[in-house]
Amino acid sequence: MESWGVVFLGVIAAASVVQAVFLIGLARAGQRLARRVEELQRRIDHDLSPGLENLTRITRSFAAITDVAALQAQRAGEMVTGALDRVEETVTLAQQMVLKPLGSLADLMAVLKGVRHGIEVYRQLGGVRREHRGAARRYQDDEHLFI
Repeated sequence: MESWGVVFLGVIAAASVVQAVFLIGLARAGQRLARRVEELQRRIDHDLSPGLENLTRITRSFAAITDVAALQAQRAGEMVTGALDRVEETVTLAQQMVLKPLGSLADLMAVLKGVRHGIEVYRQLGGVRREHRGAARRYQDDEHLFI
């Protein structure tokens, strides 16, 4: 039985050696993989860092541009509002300057229209000619209405 024990011990020793070789190979492959991952990480950092810095710079510039654009839009709005206020003032002044003289002209035209209408009524009633000729006036039939 001792021979069987030596055989089993030999098999166990051989399996241990195979297992050790396998573990050493696995460890070396793990080291190679770790080196490749580190190299890939360095390459990604090297390649992406400038891009990320540029992206950060671009976003800062864009933020500054939007701030300036908002300020310019506010200034433009204030300018337009100021211009519209001045236009309103100018229109009001123009209306006052034009309508004030036209107001007295309108009063004069109303007086002239009243005089013209009075003359027309006087002519319709017969005017001065009928009084001199002794002609009867149209409203004589209305005398019974007066007390």
